[in-house]
Amino acid sequence: MSRLENIRQYFFVLWELTKRELKRKYARSFFGILWSSIYPLLRMILVVLLFSTIFDKGIDRYPAYYFVGFLMYEFFVTATSNSLTTLKDNRDLLIKSKLPRELLVLSRVLTAFVNFLLGCIPFALVLVIYEANFTMYYAYVPIVLLLFVLFTAGISYMLSIWYVFRRDAKNIWTNFTMIMNFFIALFYHITWVSKGVQAFIKNNPIYGFIYTCRNYLIYGEKVEMIYLLEIGIWTGVIFALGILVFRKYENKVVVHL
Repeated sequence: MSRLENIRQYFFVLWELTKRELKRKYARSFFGILWSSIYPLLRMILVVLLFSTIFDKGIDRYPAYYFVGFLMYEFFVTATSNSLTTLKDNRDLLIKSKLPRELLVLSRVLTAFVNFLLGCIPFALVLVIYEANFTMYYAYVPIVLLLFVLFTAGISYMLSIWYVFRRDAKNIWTNFTMIMNFFIALFYHITWVSKGVQAFIKNNPIYGFIYTCRNYLIYGEKVEMIYLLEIGIWTGVIFALGILVFRKYENKVVVHL
């Protein structure tokens, strides 16, 4: 089999696994896919109603500002949390099939990304309502999102292995992501916190992805090169490390399941 055929087969299997995850996610769901579009909008409305008197005057186009951060962080949390139990949930498939095991994890990341894209539908309307600056920088957004998906996949690979050996990993990760929610400048501006906290936030790669997309999508502004370098380096390191850890321990996984 040629390399091109291998690649085609790889993507075909990945697509089939992702479709399976999507069907399982929306099975017996009354609202189904519609809810994935409505929920981020409802969340934004709730936050704006609660905090508009505090934040709206200090942050230009606050609803859109919050919406970007929420959509991106929700994707990250959903993808990594669902990927934690991937190997355990697919124990029989791991034993009986010769499928590349990393595809199982990647399919859950892509499932979360599909939900993210559905959430972008009402977000596009918000951008129009709040008159976002449509500029050439929109062309860079797909690249940033691709890097974010790869970064998330790298984290997800490591988490899926971690959960097999430590079943309390799910509780630890849930609490970690809940705390991290307050350190990515999700609903406030980074300049509103102390210098020490600002430094911590700026070195958080998730904030770098969110900050970059906010500037491109809402304000139509160029992003400082340091942020682009950081998210590029973080993505390369985390994705490579994730693959390395996953492949090192994947053969030991079945024994511990």
